[in-house]
Amino acid sequence: MSRNIPMKVERTDDIPSFYAESIQMVHSVAGFKMIVFKDKAEYKADPSTGPEALMPKSIIKEIITEINFSPHQLKILSKIIQEQLKAFEARFGEIALPEPNKKQDNTTASFV
Repeated sequence: MSRNIPMKVERTDDIPSFYAESIQMVHSVAGFKMIVFKDKAEYKADPSTGPEALMPKSIIKEIITEINFSPHQLKILSKIIQEQLKAFEARFGEIALPEPNKKQDNTTASFV
């Protein structure tokens, strides 16, 4: 006989929270890995002078976390995400996506 055991979720104040500026997914026969990045700009030595003072010389994609999923976990997560997107769009309208193959940055890797 199964029992419903109440679950309590706790969050401590020291858990970091990040905005995912880009995400990369990789997979193998064993499962999936989601790599979450935040972007940092690297400027020339003296960013306060010259006409390109605000133009970074490069963007550094810093890995902030990697999350590993089994195939079953990712499929369940995919269904949950689809349900959440459907509810969001029903409430706020369709989310417009950029045209495919029109990269928004100058990287060569495939990032979301």
